[in-house]
Amino acid sequence: MMKRIATLLVAATMGASALAVAAPAFADPAPETTKVSIESVSVTPDPVVIHGREKVEVTAKVTTVGAEDVKIGFGPAGGSGCNPCPGSAAASASTEVTKWDRTIVLDRHDPSGKWFVYVEAIGADGKVAEAKASFYVKHVRPYEGPRATRIAGFDASPEPVKKGRKLSLTGKLQVARCYGDWWWDGDAYVVGGSRCDDGYRWHNWRYIGWKDIKVFFKRAHGGKWEYVDTISTNPDGTFYTKIPAYWSGTWKVVFPGSRGLYGSSATDYVKVVR
Repeated sequence: MMKRIATLLVAATMGASALAVAAPAFADPAPETTKVSIESVSVTPDPVVIHGREKVEVTAKVTTVGAEDVKIGFGPAGGSGCNPCPGSAAASASTEVTKWDRTIVLDRHDPSGKWFVYVEAIGADGKVAEAKASFYVKHVRPYEGPRATRIAGFDASPEPVKKGRKLSLTGKLQVARCYGDWWWDGDAYVVGGSRCDDGYRWHNWRYIGWKDIKVFFKRAHGGKWEYVDTISTNPDGTFYTKIPAYWSGTWKVVFPGSRGLYGSSATDYVKVVR
């Protein structure tokens, strides 16, 4: 009887051991990984305006989620460049969201036009997210050529006029204030901004005084231009003179131009009656 009980105890013990071996082990759950993503890419300043020989800092700012490292590169559209370049260390970070930035310096040797910022964000598992953003580079150089002028509102009156009576010749000499994006403030060119962006080569005019205006006349029916007089513009650019009229024909006032200024002219036909 005792021998039988001992045999049962041994069997029970072996059975328990077998169950312990056969039972599956409960492993710790795998840690969750955050998917890497690029939330935003911005460039400051945009556009990048480079004046002459100056150097301008350009900063790209990137916000990521789940990134362990970021590479930020810059390059002109259609050209070679750093794509990507090593990124800077994170400026600030939380558990998942990280902000990165990188600054480069551009100067007169860098091409104008469209540029790109290229971004690669690398996650802890080695996966990569990519993004890019565009910005513009513009070189601004002083315009060194002559500025345009015009004679605005030229009028010879009255029309018609009786023979021998005097005509009044009036008008205003003006100089262009804009060339491209440059704005003439009276002493020097400055960046024009919205005042010079309407798409015209020359526009917005300023009076110009103390300049000589030559007066010419050409008779109707095949005459030739004859010099009549020289008058000067007033400080506000206006001019005025009186000249007797004897024949029908065309009156012309001419600003011949001067250093830094193109010439200009204007005409008006007047009929003389008896």
